[in-house]
Amino acid sequence: MHQKFILSFFFLVVVILGLSSHSEAQSRQPYTSSNYITIVLESPYGRYEFKSEQLLVRYNRLTEQLECSVLINSLLPTSDTIPPAMAYDVLYGAKFPEFIFQIDVPDDIINSGKPYPEPLRQRTYITLQGITNQTRIPVVFAPDRNTLTFGTNFDVMLDNFQASIPVRYTRILTGRVLINISNARWVERY
Repeated sequence: MHQKFILSFFFLVVVILGLSSHSEAQSRQPYTSSNYITIVLESPYGRYEFKSEQLLVRYNRLTEQLECSVLINSLLPTSDTIPPAMAYDVLYGAKFPEFIFQIDVPDDIINSGKPYPEPLRQRTYITLQGITNQTRIPVVFAPDRNTLTFGTNFDVMLDNFQASIPVRYTRILTGRVLINISNARWVERY
């Protein structure tokens, strides 16, 4: 009898855990991947441009935000004259492996089904080197059924994040970082 009780209890726990993880998986929309982001480290002598096709995008209906994230180590130089580890070093990828930002996008924009030809200035939370700042950036939206395509072009100053530049780059970088995203897509999966 005791063994039957233990088996029944074990079966009940497995069923409950399976149901809770299934409902959690359904409520948590996955990220859309294969979106491009370009990050430029500005210098008085030129531009150090890095690109990644691993920008992850998800729309969070609870917060009404586009959640965007890219791993710093996925940023590759666009020229062989750029030090390959420069972006990783400058953005302190070893300590802060992700560049994260959330863009406020009300549900009415998502559900409008019409493109917005003019950029909308959206409140955005940017996390860089572990510090989060709020700003407004221009974003162009093209919502369609279950899909949102967007693009933005903005810049940040590392000083505004109390971020530091590694000593070996202080003489060649201004601290200004330009971010460009064009035609990134989020697709709602059911």
